[in-house]
Amino acid sequence: MALVCREIAVADLPAVFELRFSTRENAVTPEELERDHGITPASLAAAMAGPVRGWLCEEQGRALGFAMGDRSSGEVLVVAVRPGAEGRGIGRRVLGAVCDWLFEAGWPEIWLRATPDPALRAHGFYRRLGWIVREAVAADEEIMVLARPAVRDHPGA
Repeated sequence: MALVCREIAVADLPAVFELRFSTRENAVTPEELERDHGITPASLAAAMAGPVRGWLCEEQGRALGFAMGDRSSGEVLVVAVRPGAEGRGIGRRVLGAVCDWLFEAGWPEIWLRATPDPALRAHGFYRRLGWIVREAVAADEEIMVLARPAVRDHPGA
């Protein structure tokens, strides 16, 4: 079965929220997401009318993973992959799409908040992709950054 990866539309938000609430690591409830971050389907739809974009991977119409970023700040806001769909390159694909979009917007460096817990998948995932820790914010959060890849003048440069 082929994965289809595409930009998220407002009509995809119910599937995106359902997927986000299904994750095992960095789990969050709808109430926590609204209380702690002010994120609801309505607020996200409004943000998508501005500087926020996201990419979704689906298979046979079922959302398997997504990532979103904010062009106004250079931040990767979220990367989530449905339990049971891990290890298929979905997180790498959707994160790559967001990173490309943020770099194309002119950011020389982009950033995200991540867990410093080495027992969680995200810890190794970001590091394998070249993200480095900029600073520890709290015991359960660190800021990671990724620099814009060097542009080559020609193939093989």
